[in-house]
Amino acid sequence: MDMDKLRSVIDSFSFDRCKGGNQGFNRILIQLFGLLGHGKSSFINTCIYVWQDGEYENWAKANENDGGLTMHRIPHKLTSNIVLVDNRGSGTMNAYETGEIFAQLGNLLPLGEVEWSRGFGLVDRIVKSEKIVKTSDFIVPVLVHSVKKTIIPEEKADLKALLHTAKDLTGVFPIVILTHRTFGNLVNVESTFKDMGIERIFAFENYTREDHFKTRGRHEEVLSFLQEVIKDAQFRVEHQKRDPVKEMQERKQFVFKYVHERERKMEQEHLERKRALEQAMRKKELQKQEEELERERQRRRQAQEDEERRLREAIERQRLVDQARYEGELRAQEEAIAKKNKKRSGIFSWGKKK
Repeated sequence: MDMDKLRSVIDSFSFDRCKGGNQGFNRILIQLFGLLGHGKSSFINTCIYVWQDGEYENWAKANENDGGLTMHRIPHKLTSNIVLVDNRGSGTMNAYETGEIFAQLGNLLPLGEVEWSRGFGLVDRIVKSEKIVKTSDFIVPVLVHSVKKTIIPEEKADLKALLHTAKDLTGVFPIVILTHRTFGNLVNVESTFKDMGIERIFAFENYTREDHFKTRGRHEEVLSFLQEVIKDAQFRVEHQKRDPVKEMQERKQFVFKYVHERERKMEQEHLERKRALEQAMRKKELQKQEEELERERQRRRQAQEDEERRLREAIERQRLVDQARYEGELRAQEEAIAKKNKKRSGIFSWGKKK
């Protein structure tokens, strides 16, 4: 299909033309989600640039904050019945940010600023938003992933779980958009997503402020993606009995259950960490006591050895004293005997002279 026909199909799309009517839907909400800095805002700029076919502008504020810092859910109206939503990206895929992603994908929160709520704060925000959010939006989840970012084995399981949960939540299996397709191993990344069960994968090189020279290839790719979104939405509405209000309630219950299980799991993990810490502290205290006992034993052994050494030294000193006294007495006796013998010798000598 040439570009003029693609544009006509996209521009004329309306749920009212579906077989059996719109079933309560009036527009498609293309919900872009994924990790920070993978090109969601740039992809929105690309779609708007292709659709308007005028001068390039940074409508989604891509890269103005060093990339990956979108803090709001920002809608970008493409046609009267198609809206692109630039959702806040996740930084770590932890349980709190993942819960927020599900709430965004489920359209359970109003457009605008996004916060990562702890505890049951997300549930409270969803309840407060019940009268604001629209049930008439048909949600199409679209994961944006940069080919520059290699998917390591540790991330693959989390990413697969996120995609399948998005499908369970919205009733539509996510489309995957691969950005920066010429800056990485596109074949390997596509293969990784196919292994996760993804059937619809589109690879793009986004238009940017630095590179917005229009090419037929990039224009056709974007228009083909939008046509695929429309075809999928029409198929779901025409081949399934839908109730937007009921589906909104189901999505709400889904997220409530997720938050409840998340908090229960985190409380369990907290208790386990607490027990582990207490065990470690007890072990450390026992080790400290054992070390103190060992030091006391060493002190006693040292004291005993010192006492034995002092005793030996005292005995040795006494022996030396006794020996010195004995030797002194012996010398005195010898000197006395010598004097006595000398005296006798003198008497004998005088008698002889006389």
